[in-house]
Amino acid sequence: MHILYAGQVTEQHMTEDQRAFSRRNFSKGLIGMAGAAGLAGCASAQAATGVASATCTQPQQSKSFASAQDWVTAFFDKGAEEVLGYYADDFVWEDIEFMQTITTKEELYKAFLVFNNSGPDSEFGVHKFEVLTYDGGPAGSSKGVRRQGGVPDEWKGEGLEADYNRFANNIMLGADLDYDEWGYMQWIWKATHNSPFFGIEDAVGKTTVTRGTTTQMYKDGKIVRCRTHWNFREFAMQLGLIPPPDEAWRNNPGLKV
Repeated sequence: MHILYAGQVTEQHMTEDQRAFSRRNFSKGLIGMAGAAGLAGCASAQAATGVASATCTQPQQSKSFASAQDWVTAFFDKGAEEVLGYYADDFVWEDIEFMQTITTKEELYKAFLVFNNSGPDSEFGVHKFEVLTYDGGPAGSSKGVRRQGGVPDEWKGEGLEADYNRFANNIMLGADLDYDEWGYMQWIWKATHNSPFFGIEDAVGKTTVTRGTTTQMYKDGKIVRCRTHWNFREFAMQLGLIPPPDEAWRNNPGLKV
């Protein structure tokens, strides 16, 4: 959600520690030497440092409502450096409404760094998330089951095949990543906007509230797949951009049942 502002972040928004972290971890496209277990995972961290982290030797705890709330607030409470450690080395992160897909920790850091600079006086605004429900558990036998065959006939011609592949390629991304646990959370998002949002000037000074869902797959406690949906229509209605939904169908006089 905050990712919309990520392109506006410059080094002037970063502390010296953040700039040092970025140079240390991403100047050569490498992850893992700092924050060892948190960034690179247990195996990589031990190989890099020669020391087994205490975090790696602790029994892995199952995900829960508490871990979901921790994840959704960590961006603001803990910062981008800490959030990187929630993800496996190989992962897919996607915000479908924003049409943003991330598969490397360097990109993830660039996208999440903006969260470190939110607050009442920040141009990026104030954002609060609350998880309301969580479902999850061990992975079953059906994991990453994919449709077989090529493009269906009804999607061929008139440029539809390109659209089909565009969506299918994103959907299939990460389907081959193994996982041993899954989680699905529903949350609400309150945003106070200090600058235009989606280029919408009328958002400045206003607070919007909407809902969303995030589905995550985990391997050894780390996120390997993370996909988020949120209700843009609700946001747009509150800014007066579109009308409320038409529910005339509920009392349709022309339909007798």
